[in-house]
Amino acid sequence: MPTPIRLLNLGPVDWLRTQSVYHALAETMTADSPDTIILTQPLQPYLCIGYHQELHAVLDRAACARMHLPIVRRRVGGGATYLDVNQLFYQCIFHHSRAPATVGAVYVRLLAAPVAALRALGLNAELCGENEIEVGGDPGGRPGKRIAGIGGGRIGEAAVVVGNLLFDFNYNAMTRAWRVPSESFRRLASEALRDRLTTLWMELPRAVSPDEVQALLIAEFARVLNRPVERGELTTAELQKVEELDKRLVSYRWLSLHSDGAKPMTALKISRGVFIRAEEADVNGRAIRASFCERDGRIERALLESHPQCDWGDVEEKLRGIKVKEWVQAIKTL
Repeated sequence: MPTPIRLLNLGPVDWLRTQSVYHALAETMTADSPDTIILTQPLQPYLCIGYHQELHAVLDRAACARMHLPIVRRRVGGGATYLDVNQLFYQCIFHHSRAPATVGAVYVRLLAAPVAALRALGLNAELCGENEIEVGGDPGGRPGKRIAGIGGGRIGEAAVVVGNLLFDFNYNAMTRAWRVPSESFRRLASEALRDRLTTLWMELPRAVSPDEVQALLIAEFARVLNRPVERGELTTAELQKVEELDKRLVSYRWLSLHSDGAKPMTALKISRGVFIRAEEADVNGRAIRASFCERDGRIERALLESHPQCDWGDVEEKLRGIKVKEWVQAIKTL
């Protein structure tokens, strides 16, 4: 009989525990440790940045403080995200010897369950790219919308995939938390976020509950992995590591891991193929500051400011469809 997967159903817990527990399991993982799936929700809202991000470039610390949003850095990649109790987290910590050899294959294996759970709810869910779950796309070319945040990687001996399913999302808090090079950049990012990110309560005709989705996830993990999923508890050693990580993950040294007095970010990924970019150039005697919403490498929307000032409305429209890297040359010829 296949070895059971341990289920830690933490439920709603203190915000930091939604990060420190899975990190602790990964750091203490050996070949003898049980493969584990954690399901949880944070009682308090917070912000989480990816391992490689520069905190001061991505988040406005003063704005986060005004919103009473603590910040934590995780040990897997991806971008900064806002997290709260209206999201159900699933966190998979498997020994690397019992997971596929490549990162892409790990995502395919472990994300099959949330995709199947969303389909069971009646949504047209697909795993797109390497690690984005989208709903609502169609064969005619209409792109789907992102409904989950996902990250993953190797921590010690563990293969880790973490994700969340959104019941609701605080777009305003996420938008205000970013450290942006201009308000035009923030405006395009806010609009793109609302256009490309959706939630269960927006997509479904009824207000599905976290308990219902949780039950579906557990059943689908057991089915797609062909292993029983059985409730378990943290060991004493794991609990000790959790308490250690409660301190480390929010320490100044860890949060400032890649900090070098960074300027505001100039690129922000919204979803698969969609980025907000900031550019500057001197063109025909004007210093231009540009913000672009880029889809698949081409400008979908542009906002231009300049000194001396100019009405750029017509030019912004004509830049649609141009490759971002060709925007300066395009303006010169318009």
